[in-house]
Amino acid sequence: MAKSKTFWKFRNEAEAETAELLLYGDIANETWYGDEATPKQFAEDLDKCGGKPLNVRINSPGGDVFAAHAIYNQLKDYAGDVSITIDGICASAATIVACAGGHVTMPSNAVYMIHNPACFVMDYMTADDAQGVAKQLDTVKNTIIAVYHDRVNGALTDKKIAKLMDAETWMSAQEALDNGFIDEVAGGDTVENMLDGSTLIVNSVSVSLKKYKNTAHLRDILNKKGAQSMENDVLSKIKNLLGIKDEPQQSAEDKAVQQERERVAALDALRNGKKSVDAIVETAKKNGQTAEQVQAYVEAMPDEDDTSKKALDAIRELIMDETQSGADEVKPAPQLGAKATQAAKTKSEIDEIAEMMNKLRKEH
Repeated sequence: MAKSKTFWKFRNEAEAETAELLLYGDIANETWYGDEATPKQFAEDLDKCGGKPLNVRINSPGGDVFAAHAIYNQLKDYAGDVSITIDGICASAATIVACAGGHVTMPSNAVYMIHNPACFVMDYMTADDAQGVAKQLDTVKNTIIAVYHDRVNGALTDKKIAKLMDAETWMSAQEALDNGFIDEVAGGDTVENMLDGSTLIVNSVSVSLKKYKNTAHLRDILNKKGAQSMENDVLSKIKNLLGIKDEPQQSAEDKAVQQERERVAALDALRNGKKSVDAIVETAKKNGQTAEQVQAYVEAMPDEDDTSKKALDAIRELIMDETQSGADEVKPAPQLGAKATQAAKTKSEIDEIAEMMNKLRKEH
């Protein structure tokens, strides 16, 4: 079998008493679900270690859950002792692999995160389809809970584990130890953490924080452990050179107003003269969506001579997407009154969108 590029790396010197497996970056660029070659190649590489004590070094934000489970199972079946060293970040699917170790060590300024499994769906779905996907995700979650259950050895109940996953829980090394996910906090801050806006760089591995919903505690952990801020450091040096003093910090209210203005301005910048795009922009403004959330729909708009049906389909897809996922991240529509029921609010929003879609249909 031809050896393809892998996301793992084994170090197994003949004279060395132990072997090493490096898992840096994303786990699996493509899913292992239904794949035979990739898991087989990993098994062959692992078998070459010949039962030597194996130290798995992890610095990964996660990746494919099926790949993580496959690696976990193979490590659990390995003939030799398996230890885990977390070299920076161990998050999402990477934590499944970490649970395969007989002994797990983590530096004091590394980070650990567990959350619910998720999937990306880009298709029209019925209610039955959506329920089917939800059931599959519940099944995957239960398999992850089973792995965590064995690892924490009674430190947490399955119900507590599920709640931590629901909340997207980031943990410091001490918190991971207290919860039973690791066995030892290594002395000294051996991890180099740097925040660059919404990007976290951990020992040279870059992690985008945009896809996570609960990073406040992560930032607290990093700040307490002295993580550097690339942006603040560079800006500070430039300001000092130019003799610029920092402006007074904005109040929360002023900041919120500024963010809303920027959101609306970014949406208006998407306009390109197409009525269908104007309709999407106006709908996004009302629903509190950002330009980033509707960018794909704007780019998918056809030329005006083929807009009528396709534009309406795209708007319907946008509405379905926002009502089925990410609703907790969307700002509410204008309030209808303190006593208005949720059903009334939803009906009002649907009526507004229906009116806009009808208007668009008449124009074409």
